[in-house]
Amino acid sequence: MELTEEGKKYVKVGLPERRLLQLLLNGNVKIVELKGVEDSAIGFNWAKKLGWIKVSSGMLELTKEGRGAAGNRTELEEALGLISVGRDISGNLLKQLEDRGLVTEKRKAVTIEGEIAQLTPEMIISGAWKGAKFRKYDVKTPAPAVFAGKMQPYIEAIEEAKDILVGMGFQEAAGPFVEEEFWNFDTLFQAQNHPAREIHDSFVVSGRGKLLDKGLVERVKKVHENGWITGSKGWQYSWSAERATKLMLRSHTTAVSGRFLNQNKTPPQKMFCIDRVFRPDVLDKTHLIEFDQCDGIVMGEKLNLRELLGILKEFAVVFTGSEKVKFIPSYYPFTEPSVDMAIWFPKLGKWVEAAGAGMFRPELLAALEIKNPVIAWGIGLTRLVMLKMGLEDIRMLFAEDLGWLRQQKVV
Repeated sequence: MELTEEGKKYVKVGLPERRLLQLLLNGNVKIVELKGVEDSAIGFNWAKKLGWIKVSSGMLELTKEGRGAAGNRTELEEALGLISVGRDISGNLLKQLEDRGLVTEKRKAVTIEGEIAQLTPEMIISGAWKGAKFRKYDVKTPAPAVFAGKMQPYIEAIEEAKDILVGMGFQEAAGPFVEEEFWNFDTLFQAQNHPAREIHDSFVVSGRGKLLDKGLVERVKKVHENGWITGSKGWQYSWSAERATKLMLRSHTTAVSGRFLNQNKTPPQKMFCIDRVFRPDVLDKTHLIEFDQCDGIVMGEKLNLRELLGILKEFAVVFTGSEKVKFIPSYYPFTEPSVDMAIWFPKLGKWVEAAGAGMFRPELLAALEIKNPVIAWGIGLTRLVMLKMGLEDIRMLFAEDLGWLRQQKVV
């Protein structure tokens, strides 16, 4: 090790905190009087960390510890002195001096059989490299590991999913985490006595929301109670506006789809939302109580289920790299027909359900005054990212394991 220019200076004049301490031995000093004193800011910071000084009413005073340190050199000062006379030190003191930029590792050219093994800054400055013979560089020589900064792998996967959907012509939308049951359930034609509304299936928030669009509220009431103009019988119960104002943490981003359609009624529309949702569950290697969901909708004049399947398959293939996707008939309160999408993961050797989808029901569309078909889907994106990355425990996506994080490839 060798001293830097700053280190050499401090060997001669003393560390900034030592000089500040000497100044205060003559009496308290106003902080404003330190302006113009060389290295006063550095000295103040280090003396404060060491507990040598305190500030009172704009005055700088020595503490008991500071007065005790007045006649004794610190271990750091001793270490700085040792390096100045060619002695070596190690451990925490060396690290402190390095962190403060007072010492640096010695660099010298190594000559092997007339060849120079390392080009140093000194050789470049002096010009000694000119005409020198350098040893050939061996690309197979082991090198120290370098852990460059990079995006957290889960966030990177989320951004990749967004890029794919934007590339497919979709626009991104967002909505509130705390949602009214009206948008989370009622506008989606989910009955008020549906089990998903119970406290063990949703996070309930205290307080009430406000239903501002009276026309929309009346239309939702009609489709729930008797189907209104849709030809449906509805759910055959007395719909409660008061129940619809209850607040909750949204359980799916389909609530964003409903809000979006209420503001964008003219085709064509292509929207997606990737954001956090909340559901009471038991935490384990495949379940979380909050995760990211990817919802999407397309509104068009002649849309059908085939186009929905095509969009979902294209996204799944590009995002996961799997070539095998299949669709299974299913049921959801707000779509008909409805399907589940399953993806084949070769590493797991099995099909995994990844999304629910379908055509929005006439009751939902009528309440929102939508006159064209709408295809929709919801993907549990956090779980899909886990499978894409080949993980067995979904919690690893949010782990603080530096070893694992460093091993992840930069896409």
